[in-house]
Amino acid sequence: MEFDFVFIILAFLLISLGITYLIKRFTKNDTYYLISLIKSVKPLPFFDRMGKHHKFLDVFATIGIIFGFGAVAIDFLYGGKLPKIKRALLFIVSFFAMSSIIVFIDFALGNAFSNNVLIGSAYPLLVASFGLMGLSGFTLFSLMMQAWEIIGKYLLGIRSCPGVAPLIPGVKIPGVPITPPLHAWISLIIILIVHEGMHGILGRRHGFKIKSTGVILFGFLPIGAFVEPDEKAVNKAADEKVLPFLAAGPTANLAVMFLTGLLLFGAISLVNPITDSLYPGVQENFFSGVKVNSVLEETSFCGTIYQSSAFGNLESGDIITGVNGIPINTPNELFSEIQTNRFEEKTFSLKRNGELIDLTLQPNEMGQYGFVPEGIRNEGFEVPESYFTYGMIISLILEFIYWLVLLNFLIALINFLPMNPFDGGRMASILFVPYLGFLKKSKEEKKKIISKVFLYFILALFIINALPLFF
Repeated sequence: MEFDFVFIILAFLLISLGITYLIKRFTKNDTYYLISLIKSVKPLPFFDRMGKHHKFLDVFATIGIIFGFGAVAIDFLYGGKLPKIKRALLFIVSFFAMSSIIVFIDFALGNAFSNNVLIGSAYPLLVASFGLMGLSGFTLFSLMMQAWEIIGKYLLGIRSCPGVAPLIPGVKIPGVPITPPLHAWISLIIILIVHEGMHGILGRRHGFKIKSTGVILFGFLPIGAFVEPDEKAVNKAADEKVLPFLAAGPTANLAVMFLTGLLLFGAISLVNPITDSLYPGVQENFFSGVKVNSVLEETSFCGTIYQSSAFGNLESGDIITGVNGIPINTPNELFSEIQTNRFEEKTFSLKRNGELIDLTLQPNEMGQYGFVPEGIRNEGFEVPESYFTYGMIISLILEFIYWLVLLNFLIALINFLPMNPFDGGRMASILFVPYLGFLKKSKEEKKKIISKVFLYFILALFIINALPLFF
């Protein structure tokens, strides 16, 4: 698998080299090694029109700055002119208010963070990192935790999952549990256009001249988008104008993530009613039950082995008739019941060789029991041929929306990182300057120090987190 991955990467680089040469040779677009900037001025009038909505844009950008950098951002925006005691009180209140947000999100997602096997007892520190530095702190601490686990497992001779990886649609990357589908390129292009478009709009709102906008290609693949402001004007502008301009892109991604998340939730809620309307009785009669296909002795995740409570208790061929007294007739019903309070023990009602059995099993640290279920097809029920085409279309639509949600979140996270060339790198150099008042240096010198410290630290984290991709 590793050899195939390396071969794909080498072939991709060679093709990219050829494409970049052709762009440089036959167009007027700028190229940098394997990177090409495809520029356009056509969207600029749109930026001008949208940039006139000052009140909305100011609130939008402020929310993004706060979510991006937590209590540090609130201190910069509102605490600078307060007396020391009031400023300290504002910082403390802001810290706990931001921390409570991540606690609420964890609760709403069914304890996705607090019960996560990779986070474990470090959950309070993760909450504190978000309270202190928002999403930038959340991402930094996540990279630190994964780096610590990678180093610890390497010392024991165990290969862990990578903490960072290039998500190339259609390509399975070693050690990464998800593979983006090919159509994720469409999602990525939409996300990048929204990201850079909002940069352009906020730039115009604050009077920055936008020279051009366009798409960034790595060879022939779109990996980004950009707006080209007048850098001299941006560098001379007040920090209060530059911050909203920088925060605009990742904040737009968070907004789209939220909206598409609502759309995904609504679409999932409507699937069953729509299906029942178009194909009455199919969902209830497609399966006649659920059986155990196989039982695993243990499960593995990121180099760690977890025991299977189903091993020695369940048997291949067992028919699962209920979970905690709830009747089970389809794989979806089984999945739903298992995911409800997924870390609590559950009682499985089984039919084995005509005998009824009840078994109480405790899930492992991953919330898994270690068996593979399989739906029992109801051969006596005739399914319309168009139902399978309908199911494929519905699955494709839901998958497309899901990747819009996920990729928007990931793009926002990476762009809030306090490291150049990401948006968060320049934001951090502005936000942390007030804390270096003890240094007898100019403001620009302090910004350079902040940028270098974060750059070297995060680069080291990236290198450690990427090691399992290759070794």
